Amino acid sequence: MLNLIGTALFILCLFLFARYFGGIGIGAPWLPVRKQDVKAAFDIVDVGSTDIVIDLGSGDGRLLAAAAKRGARVIGYELNPILCWISRFRLRSFSSHSTIYRKNLLIADVSKASIIFIFGMEWIMPLVSEKLKKEARRDVKIVSFAFALPGLVEVRKVGIARLYKV
Repeated sequence: MLNLIGTALFILCLFLFARYFGGIGIGAPWLPVRKQDVKAAFDIVDVGSTDIVIDLGSGDGRLLAAAAKRGARVIGYELNPILCWISRFRLRSFSSHSTIYRKNLLIADVSKASIIFIFGMEWIMPLVSEKLKKEARRDVKIVSFAFALPGLVEVRKVGIARLYKV
């Protein structure tokens, strides 16, 4: 009996870990953006105090924190509740100009963004491209990591960071 309970608890823990960190049922797995990729992103977009930066699938908030340090208003969309908490903790000193939503990136309001970051999986990028073409400002700068945004114009690439225009 004790062995059965232990096995059941182990399976439950594996499921919860897979759900919150592996993307099962809630989106893509979390892949943190490396420091050199953050640098590459900020090499191709000049983030400043007049910018509204949105990160679609914001993970642990490291890109948002880097943008907030430059004075930008930052907004993150993340489904994983643990990563939302980590982001909010990371951005606590920027709470007056940062918001993290626990929402699907496909329902994000991108209409006011001057800069959008996304590190999405290949299967979701066509959906994101369509959303951005319909809803984003014409002068928005979009930075995608690793995966292409089909139907958008790639302007520049540094490392795995790709700059797009709508």
